[in-house]
Amino acid sequence: MRLKVLLASIIVFCLSFYDIAAQTAGNYGSHSPKKATILSAVLPGAGQVYNKQAWKVPVIYAIGAGVTYFAVTNYNNSVKFKNEYYNRINGNTGALLEDYTKYSDESILALHQAYDKNFQLSVVIGAVVYLLNIVDAMVYAHLFEFNMNEDLSFKFMPSYVPPTSWQHESIGLSLRINIK
Repeated sequence: MRLKVLLASIIVFCLSFYDIAAQTAGNYGSHSPKKATILSAVLPGAGQVYNKQAWKVPVIYAIGAGVTYFAVTNYNNSVKFKNEYYNRINGNTGALLEDYTKYSDESILALHQAYDKNFQLSVVIGAVVYLLNIVDAMVYAHLFEFNMNEDLSFKFMPSYVPPTSWQHESIGLSLRINIK
């Protein structure tokens, strides 16, 4: 049940990015943040390829594979120890696992709970990686055609404000930005 709620939350979250990207997509010439967002939501890494950042795709899939491995392993162990605990409680001695006969019922229950908690954590981490993939594609698509020319400059300068009747003198730094 929790997994269904989590998946529904992910879909709603992704659709909110779709709306944001759809509202701002008109200002970006030929490179569309909306398209990058949708591509990454449908197929993780596709938005990065669209943004000409294909080097990120193996990283995304390696992290996804690792998270999937831990989720599946923790889920299988959680189910194994839950079944072991129920078999012990119901007196079904024929179905008990031989490797865990020395463990108490409380220890088996604690193992089930620990593996279940780790499974849930793996699912959350997987959802976060999926969402970061989408956000990365959308943000980089917004910055894809960012203009960095000679007319842009930052200049830090010392500043001095003389004392007035209502203010003490102050010394500091000022930031001057030129955009032409």
